[in-house]
Amino acid sequence: MEDEIAIWQDRIHEVLPDLEIFKLNHRSEGLVNDVLIVNDAWVVRFTTTAWGEELMRQEHRLIGLIQPHLTMTVPSSRLVNNNVIIYPYIQGITFSRQIWAKRPESDQRVLADQLGLFLRELHGIPIQHPDWDIPHTLAPVSRETWLDIYDNIETRIKPLLLPHQMDWMEALFEEAMGTPDFFEFDPVVVHGDLVPYHIVYHPTENQIAAIIDYGSAGIGDPATDLASLIYNYGERLVSKLAETYPGYDAIIERARFYAHALDLQWVLLGIESGENYWFTAHLGGARDIFD
Repeated sequence: MEDEIAIWQDRIHEVLPDLEIFKLNHRSEGLVNDVLIVNDAWVVRFTTTAWGEELMRQEHRLIGLIQPHLTMTVPSSRLVNNNVIIYPYIQGITFSRQIWAKRPESDQRVLADQLGLFLRELHGIPIQHPDWDIPHTLAPVSRETWLDIYDNIETRIKPLLLPHQMDWMEALFEEAMGTPDFFEFDPVVVHGDLVPYHIVYHPTENQIAAIIDYGSAGIGDPATDLASLIYNYGERLVSKLAETYPGYDAIIERARFYAHALDLQWVLLGIESGENYWFTAHLGGARDIFD
């Protein structure tokens, strides 16, 4: 452990040579980053993959683009080089589903309103930029892409399923693929990864203090952000966004499809990549998806 800390201290001093380090926490929630909290004051993220460098450059530029449009706190970033980004540490804790579930109805309403406002403002940002083609997110959103995914699921996953699981999978895709305009949407700027550890919660004030990590942000389907919230918190939370998020009814069915299909995507990624952590990526998620 001491050797590991010494290695991280050396790496931090490469980018912040004058910083005296008296406290250091290493977090590994992300799949493409090593995240270090330094002195409870700074977040230093190192990419762990080559393609993560491009994501980091895009994230830094996107943060500058979206900050002026959002009421929600978005930490200002400083890109040190191609694989290190630094931003101020925001005090708070991970906004887990357990925290949400234990709050009284009045507190849940406040938190849902905050999330609804965040999504309304984020999805309302103009996507035309005079000096930059804003990148697209990686989430699959087109009919053609989902047809390819379904073909792979049938080939690689279906033979592993029990009969009732096959019925569920086939019914899920039959409904989506059987509706001609199901995957049609107006593109917007999306966060792309609204998981609990990217939502910072202030427990004493019952407020979402910030939404962080825009490495997956870009132009995409607004339903994918709702799907992330459904998957991680359930529709008991997401249904409360209907009052503050315009267009909720128009995209909720597609969000439910994405949320249902995520488990299949994780398994497919695990089979195709050989990386075992994808097989457990679904653990701990919510299961209250309305049908």
